[in-house]
Amino acid sequence: MKRQQKFSRTVGAVVLTALALSGCSAGAGENGNEGASGGSADAILSVGSTVVPQSWDPADIGDANYKPYAQAAYDSLILREPDGEYVPMLAESWEFSDENRTITLDLRDDVTFSDGEPFDADAVVANFEHFSAGTGPLSTQLDGFESAEAIDEFTVEATFVNAIPDLVYNLSDAAGRMASPASLGDESLATVPVGTGPYVMDEASTVQGSTYVLTPRDGYWNPELQEFDAVEFRIFEDEAALINALRSGQVDAGNLTSPDNVLSAREAGLSILNPEAHISWFGLILFDRTGEMVPELADPRVREALAWAIDRETLAEVTLGIDNGTIDTQIFNEGSTAWSEGLADRYHYDVDKAKELMAEAGVDGFTLTMPVSALFSQGMLTGVQNNLAEIGVEVVWEDVPSQAFIGDMLSGNFATSVMVIGAVPTDWFVVQSYLAESAAWNPLGTTDEELQSLIDAIPAQSEEERVESFRQINEFVVENNWFQPWFWAEENFAVNEEAVNVELQLQQNVPSIYNYSPVS
Repeated sequence: MKRQQKFSRTVGAVVLTALALSGCSAGAGENGNEGASGGSADAILSVGSTVVPQSWDPADIGDANYKPYAQAAYDSLILREPDGEYVPMLAESWEFSDENRTITLDLRDDVTFSDGEPFDADAVVANFEHFSAGTGPLSTQLDGFESAEAIDEFTVEATFVNAIPDLVYNLSDAAGRMASPASLGDESLATVPVGTGPYVMDEASTVQGSTYVLTPRDGYWNPELQEFDAVEFRIFEDEAALINALRSGQVDAGNLTSPDNVLSAREAGLSILNPEAHISWFGLILFDRTGEMVPELADPRVREALAWAIDRETLAEVTLGIDNGTIDTQIFNEGSTAWSEGLADRYHYDVDKAKELMAEAGVDGFTLTMPVSALFSQGMLTGVQNNLAEIGVEVVWEDVPSQAFIGDMLSGNFATSVMVIGAVPTDWFVVQSYLAESAAWNPLGTTDEELQSLIDAIPAQSEEERVESFRQINEFVVENNWFQPWFWAEENFAVNEEAVNVELQLQQNVPSIYNYSPVS
């Protein structure tokens, strides 16, 4: 049975962290983008992206490349520092009780929204109720929300059916972003944010879908976060347009995936920043683990045969332009306690082994129809097709427009797909997004008694117990081949350090908006 309900809540959560582009530019003058102003005066931060915000409603803004948009307009209850440490923002403190099912937040008393309304406990209650009732990309961040109550004007208590292991992270992210209660439910919130954040949209200078301009808000409670005289988000059609903008100084930072573009950026004098841990992996997703669409895939030996048939090293070389890319078979990255060095090379290129497994399963061959778009290099696609042909699996590529690629895939229209997909920010997020029966990236709703038992136990477990559960889940996925990572993407964030200071954010493909400052 095909299911479609989860698509809208997935894309922003994990979307294409290596494929989507984002950039920033600081210091451009008022007459255009002529490079940095070199100081806080007249400094403009211009963030380029191929990702267009679908909505400015905090309940509907996505993850990954969407974060800077949201952070410019919306404060969160908790702030996550570049190294991942949680510190107060709108909430001065927080405390858990009732077996971590209830969180009590003490709020700042000097904050207002951009429409002049006061920020208080009632506003948090309204936002929690609005967010949990929505179907936005990250609405699972408040899964199990039971109720919220204003204990007094600046104290709020929220209760959940079960403990949410990631709740502090979530309140530093989408679930913690506060919009004026007067704006919640109003259609205009989709195009014009109404938050407590450091910047407000300049509607006269904004062209929806093309350029978004935000300026510092008068009376903002923390002027130290207003580093720029304006923040400008500029949309680029593709990475080729972005690298041209980087080279010409129109923007000063942005994600690059093409090796040629990375080289071009270096030749133009830009710095390339790389995160400590990998963010995204390239590989094959096997949505149809029960043979609902392709009966042969129900046999675990067939799924395993696909894993042995892929020449990961060559695919990494043709995709990333590097020898010996970071080969791995796990959906948890090396920064996770679930990650195991012993599982990293669980599968490698062995056609004989793959053929042996196919023979044991009594399968001579079959056809896999997979979606394809301009997101992937022809070299990688040809490699996959040739590798699988060696064991009798015919790959038929079905062209899908880039804009519809994720939607078609997550609507359950395909049994398998090549993909580049995120492995952050937390282990629980990975489990909830990819493995749970209701997970967005599990469109056919596959479940397994052993796996589900491990997942169900996690909310009530201690941190130590969770580590062991996540490790067992990792082993399950590798052994059962629900996902087949091949190698990690190379995250390259190009920065013109003569124009802007930028610090990468732990477990993010793009820096938070707070991590930028003008060069002065």
